[in-house]
Amino acid sequence: MLSRLALPIALLLLVGCSSTRATSPTRSAQEVLLITTAADRAVEALAAQVPPNLTAWIDPSGFSAEDQAYGMAAIKDALLRHGVRLMNDRTEADAVILPRAGTLSTDEKNTLVGIPSLPVPLAPGVLIPPLSLYSENHAKGAAKFAASIYEPKTGKLIVSTDPAYGFAREDDGVVLFFFSWRENDMGVDFSKSPPRVTAAK
Repeated sequence: MLSRLALPIALLLLVGCSSTRATSPTRSAQEVLLITTAADRAVEALAAQVPPNLTAWIDPSGFSAEDQAYGMAAIKDALLRHGVRLMNDRTEADAVILPRAGTLSTDEKNTLVGIPSLPVPLAPGVLIPPLSLYSENHAKGAAKFAASIYEPKTGKLIVSTDPAYGFAREDDGVVLFFFSWRENDMGVDFSKSPPRVTAAK
């Protein structure tokens, strides 16, 4: 019985082998998209708490995150769209906005029922892909922003915002090796080539 199964299994492994190479980005496009989408949603909730028609200067010293540049640019964009006038000089502003980031990252959970991906002996960089009776991956992007707004001359507090949260998610999975699905709430359909973009909910 085992001898009859040996050849089909060997052929399956040979057909399923694939080569991989390291890519230059340290993070996947999926991870970056989840993070930036979560940031876009959090800044909307943050800007809604800032008084409109405010002339303000942004102090970036309290904002520390791996994606600091995108987070700060998203905050500025949201503030501008909500009627805040941003100044390049602190002395010309009626208010200082001191934003802070509680989190700007992803959380992932993976489930696999089957055989995980394995390296091929004596073939560096070649992997046998996972054989999945059932696999499911959940990835979430999360952002938490807040800000203190005060008068630059007196230091008097104008507004201390409540924490503003933003989330994004993507799920994918495989059943019985061949039947797969992939969905997200970011309005991007990766099953199309090129991916189809629609208005995110």
